[in-house]
Amino acid sequence: MLRATAAGIAAAICLSGCDGGTRVAGSYNLRAGDMSTVQENMLESVNFMRQSAGAAPLGLSREMSAAAREQAEDISRQQRAWAWGSDWSSPYQRLARAGYSGKLVGELYSQSFDTELETLTVWLQDRDKAALIKDPDATDMGFAFHQDASGMTWWVLNLGSRN
Repeated sequence: MLRATAAGIAAAICLSGCDGGTRVAGSYNLRAGDMSTVQENMLESVNFMRQSAGAAPLGLSREMSAAAREQAEDISRQQRAWAWGSDWSSPYQRLARAGYSGKLVGELYSQSFDTELETLTVWLQDRDKAALIKDPDATDMGFAFHQDASGMTWWVLNLGSRN
């Protein structure tokens, strides 16, 4: 059921005429100006999934998104999707550096040639990651990507709480 719902969300948003990246030769090519469109697509989809689970919607946090972007760029340089920065910073430290005043609920990261919505669908198929996305304690979301020259996209989603 969850898989079908997530796939339906991805298809609906992609077919809605969003002007984000495009598929070329098997990869999803993003342009420099696509960040806000991609973030809004992800926020809308995450909030739809949260609503269906009875959780309150999230707001997009500028500070959390800055921390997510920093990590996406860093894990691209490291060629490894993981929680640690090349300076051994943790998600907690990156959020503090970015000026986020709430607490970290969790961080997800991925590397793929997929779209943000396909990445969300994969995260939702994992019970622990889906629970994090739907965590009722979360109030804020940060999301960003970095796409390297090969077309590999590095995705980072931060969830936080100001409560």
